[in-house]
Amino acid sequence: MAILVMLNSYMHDLATAVFAVSAITAYLLQRSLAMRAAPQSLRPVVRGVVRVGVVSLVWTLVFGFVRGLTYREYEWVEAAGRDQVPVLVVKHVILVCLVVAGIVVLARLRRLQRLAADA
Repeated sequence: MAILVMLNSYMHDLATAVFAVSAITAYLLQRSLAMRAAPQSLRPVVRGVVRVGVVSLVWTLVFGFVRGLTYREYEWVEAAGRDQVPVLVVKHVILVCLVVAGIVVLARLRRLQRLAADA
C-alpha cells in the first residue's frame, strides 16, 4: 500500500506541474496572439493546451483527494508535529489562488478560440 500512496503523491505533483505549465502556456498564447488573426495551424495547439489543462486539473484534484486521505499515515512529519498544519494551509491557499487564476486563463483562451472559429 505504501508504494501506491507514494506513486499517488508523485502523480499528484506531476499533474499539478502539468496544469501549471498549461496555464502559463495559455496565458502566453492569450497575450501574444490575437486569436482572430491566429493561423489555422495554431488553433489545434490552443485546443490541446486547454484540454491538457483541464485533464491535469482533474487529475490533480483526484490524486490530491487520495493524498489528503493518506497524509497523516504516510507523509506526516512527527518532528514538525502540529506546526506543519498552518504551513499546509498557507501552501494550499496559495495553490488554490494559482489554480483559480489558471482556470480563468484557460477559460479565456478557450473563449478566444471559439470566437476565432466562429469568425
